[in-house]
Amino acid sequence: MASATPKSAADIQGLEFDWLGSDEVGCVALFSTAGAGCAPAEFLRDTSAHDAAIEAVLALPASTTARFAPELAPGLPNTWRVVAERGLYAFDCAPTGAPYRIVAAPAVPIRLGALPASVADVVARIRLALRFEDQTIVPDDAVREVS
Repeated sequence: MASATPKSAADIQGLEFDWLGSDEVGCVALFSTAGAGCAPAEFLRDTSAHDAAIEAVLALPASTTARFAPELAPGLPNTWRVVAERGLYAFDCAPTGAPYRIVAAPAVPIRLGALPASVADVVARIRLALRFEDQTIVPDDAVREVS
């Protein structure tokens, strides 16, 4: 398998990228950059690993319901609702930048240890020092200070 080519913040500017992270209690979230969101250095090291992990999450059966998620136009895939139905929180950034705002939440959050090992390995690399259940926004400094 070819090794990943790291990206810089400038490489992803203006392009939609999604990444996964966990919080201090092991809950999991999907973050959508909208072309302007801050991205952790660990994500930039291997964006392909996050793409593969997200595809694996989307392929899982629903394990809960979404407490809320945006309604999208008919025919548009609602990735935020789908991940919430699999236990993940979802945060989106505005095309103009920070902060990330919550757009979907699961009724029953999934914990890192309940994910397939291949997904958990990717998610565990990005741990934010906060609790997703308490957040309506995730500021850039929380993303930059990822442990």
